[in-house]
Amino acid sequence: MPSSNKLRAALLAGVAAVAFSGTDAFAQDDVSARLDRLEHMIDAQQAQIKSQQAEIGALKSQLHRKSVQLAGEAPPPAPPQPEITAAQFAALQNKVDTRIAASNAAPSNEAVVSLKNGKPLIASADGRYTFSPRLMVQGDWAAYSKDKVAGIPIRSSGDNFRRAWIGFQGKFAGDFGYKFIYDFGGSGGDETYQAYINNKLALASTGAGTGAHIQSAVITYKGILDPFTFQIGAAAPPSNLGDTTASDDLIFNERASPSQLARSLAGDDGREGIGLFGHGRWWFASAFLTGDTVGKAPLIAPANGQGAFVGRVAFFPWNDPATNFSVHLGGNYTDVFQPQQTTNDLGVTTTPIALSDRPELRVDNFTLLNTGAIDATSVRVAGLEGAVSWGPLLLQGENFWYGIDRKTPAAGVSDPAFDGWYLDASWVLTGEYHRYNPATASYTRPSPARGFDPAAGDWGAWEIAGRYSDSDLDYHLHSPVAGDPVIGGHQKIWTGALNFYPNDILKFGLEWENVTADNVAALGNDAKFDVVSVRSQVSF
Repeated sequence: MPSSNKLRAALLAGVAAVAFSGTDAFAQDDVSARLDRLEHMIDAQQAQIKSQQAEIGALKSQLHRKSVQLAGEAPPPAPPQPEITAAQFAALQNKVDTRIAASNAAPSNEAVVSLKNGKPLIASADGRYTFSPRLMVQGDWAAYSKDKVAGIPIRSSGDNFRRAWIGFQGKFAGDFGYKFIYDFGGSGGDETYQAYINNKLALASTGAGTGAHIQSAVITYKGILDPFTFQIGAAAPPSNLGDTTASDDLIFNERASPSQLARSLAGDDGREGIGLFGHGRWWFASAFLTGDTVGKAPLIAPANGQGAFVGRVAFFPWNDPATNFSVHLGGNYTDVFQPQQTTNDLGVTTTPIALSDRPELRVDNFTLLNTGAIDATSVRVAGLEGAVSWGPLLLQGENFWYGIDRKTPAAGVSDPAFDGWYLDASWVLTGEYHRYNPATASYTRPSPARGFDPAAGDWGAWEIAGRYSDSDLDYHLHSPVAGDPVIGGHQKIWTGALNFYPNDILKFGLEWENVTADNVAALGNDAKFDVVSVRSQVSF
């Protein structure tokens, strides 16, 4: 009857309307699930239609009997009811698939914002563009056991904003990366320090110039070079194990002097350079050509800049993240083949090389190790690296050999050679790990399993550590040939540390150093003192 046809058509129209209006919802499921739901809906509607048709048929029979009784004539037969065919269902499914494909193909301009471990990251939906702000502030306070060391007046106590980094990093167009960090740190914004040069007290520089300076400003590209990455700009090239350990991942306040001596020659922050670095499942390698540090040229007014090669290789045949068992073996080499040229007020041009470092603390700007300026054609450093970790235990150390080729030495004057080494150990009392990072072939700081929350009985991560370093910059001290001896000092430091990591952003460290130095700028001019320091760090 017309009413039956209208009801059936309405129900079928309802099915189609639900199917098309729900396209956005169906787009979230797989095709098979959508087909099942459509079939179930149509079956349910058809069952309901058949039930209603049966009821209508019964009513028709009753009316028919009454009409026969009253009029004595038979009613006309009911018209056949339309059914949903396979072709109609396929057409409906094709429309749904077309809508889903169009939805998936439509580009998304929405950014993805994350805050993993307190570190903000903004990324495009496809991950080809990212932006991450960077900040690190390290504040130090120290107290010395003496107010004069080897004839050098020093503070009894003091403080220093060792680093104050502000910047950003990320990638663009998928294969390109960028990083820019500016450092506002240093004592009053000045990282100069006292140094003995030619047996006279003078001011020297850490290399990056005085005051605020560029720490990193680089562009990188990976793409077809994978697994290597090309880098150009100003940053610290990978020069040794201590160097590639990030500044906010250091166990102690400063890198060991032997590592820093090697790093400062052709690496260090803000070093202009170009090169490649990369890693695989069990190896790391890097090679860079470097020049001066940003800001250094105006500081000492050179005639020609420095040129150097910095290379490093490392192997980690064992690296099990589950147990944190790892073995690291590596080597590094630095060759300053063109020392920086400078001309003094008298018009004399030299290419001076000096090895110098402070006693593994930057609160008071004095140094015990300094070879003085040696006119040289080149300087080389070779180093061996070793480390092993197992659970919360980490042992690592390095040995370095330094050699300087003198420029036009006098008769009997030889090329000086020096050495230095260190060994450190740490134990995370709360069980967290120093994880090995294959991308840098170095170790990262512990990540607390439970952040500091005394109310919940959680106390963050705690660590104890110790280190011994030995740096010997003395050469042929008793040579009778004038100009042959180098009195650069022999420094030995014992260090103990207690570190507290409340979460992934904060670190607090308490450190004690026992420092012994022989022949500070002169034979027999020795020094011995203790220093206690505290560091507060925020980093993301």
